[in-house]
Amino acid sequence: MKLVVALTFSLVLYFVVTGKLNKTIAAMVGGLTLLAIRVFPDPYEGLKESIDINTLLFLIGMMIFVRVMETSGIFEYIAIKTVKIAGTSLPKLFFAMTFVVAFVSAFIDNVTTILIFVPVTFAIGDILNIDPIPFVLGEIFASNIGGTMTPIGDPPNILITSAAKIPFTEFIKYMIPVNLIILFLTDVSLVVIFRKEFNRQFSREFLDGFDESKVIKSRRRFVIASGFMFFVIFLFLLQKPLKLESSIIGLIAGFFGLLIFEPQEITPFLEKVEWEVIFFFLGLFIITGAMEKVGIMKDIANFLVKISSGSMVTLSSVIVWASGILSGFVDNIPFTATMIPVIKGLPAISPQFSNITPLWYALALGACLGGNLTPVGASANVVGLTLTKKYKGKEITFRNFIKYSFFVVFISLAVSNVYSLILLKIL
Repeated sequence: MKLVVALTFSLVLYFVVTGKLNKTIAAMVGGLTLLAIRVFPDPYEGLKESIDINTLLFLIGMMIFVRVMETSGIFEYIAIKTVKIAGTSLPKLFFAMTFVVAFVSAFIDNVTTILIFVPVTFAIGDILNIDPIPFVLGEIFASNIGGTMTPIGDPPNILITSAAKIPFTEFIKYMIPVNLIILFLTDVSLVVIFRKEFNRQFSREFLDGFDESKVIKSRRRFVIASGFMFFVIFLFLLQKPLKLESSIIGLIAGFFGLLIFEPQEITPFLEKVEWEVIFFFLGLFIITGAMEKVGIMKDIANFLVKISSGSMVTLSSVIVWASGILSGFVDNIPFTATMIPVIKGLPAISPQFSNITPLWYALALGACLGGNLTPVGASANVVGLTLTKKYKGKEITFRNFIKYSFFVVFISLAVSNVYSLILLKIL
């Protein structure tokens, strides 16, 4: 059965990479096939075990929320304000946008951040008549880098800090500095790659010609929308003490937004939900769940430990690179969940593995940053690229994405590898 699951995953990945079949159809057909041939003894129970319903409902709720907020003009307002503050330099604007995205993603789910900032980016692109692709890519990468900084920024970090009992303040003390370096190097890399697009200047008179107040059609709606957006951000910041799942907050954002702004006609907003993204993740969850069920994920984890040959230096490096590369193709949540008991059991294997604290940071860095490798490596990637294709008519293929992301991820993992070795000395 392992072979069947592995072949199914490989075939789906092939269609996603080549684009010869719609990725949603490929993922759903692959997942449903595994259910039909009873990889899970009870297909219905297998479906329930595999699907991350929290993620799917969260995506639906936040997609509705963003569409509702768009009608207030708030995104265009933020776009013009950002352009004016950044001045006449495109690179300066790019750095400003990506660092803000990273900061927000450190505390709020990466997908939410992308859903909020990509429409802002489209508005900026329309205002300045520039290609939004470099900005969208930068924001996708920044959202995943920012999510690596805190225990609540990315699901693998939640699992790791919970299992290792690492305090919030201790985690950010070691994770924020290295990720700020990675973010800066990532931005520099993209500015160099897209140097032709960034080699443009705008006169101050040109920028002063834009009036942000003109995008506000109803001041009352704008004020209420602004207050509601801060309320939703506040809910995310207090998610843990309030004991609310991301899906609940997402649905509150979406449907309370409809209640406030569009209590009668909701069909146009439901039609704008990216159902293709939702079903793509549904199929992907089933496939990765099947890989976990038949033991493929566990085999990978055990293999990583085996090739380290009892060396902490080797194992730390292997964890960073292997988790980074694998997380670009498979869901990093089940991989992280599989690696946690493996790392926990290391002290019982050899005295050399008595201090496993640095390995937790190595796993967090690799699993989270590796999501930037492919278009399907993280939820934010899929959502950002889907929005770009749907609303700007620009498609970034799997191959083109990797052409840009390879350098970003290589730099990220190389810096992480060096940093993980430093942590071996100081922790």
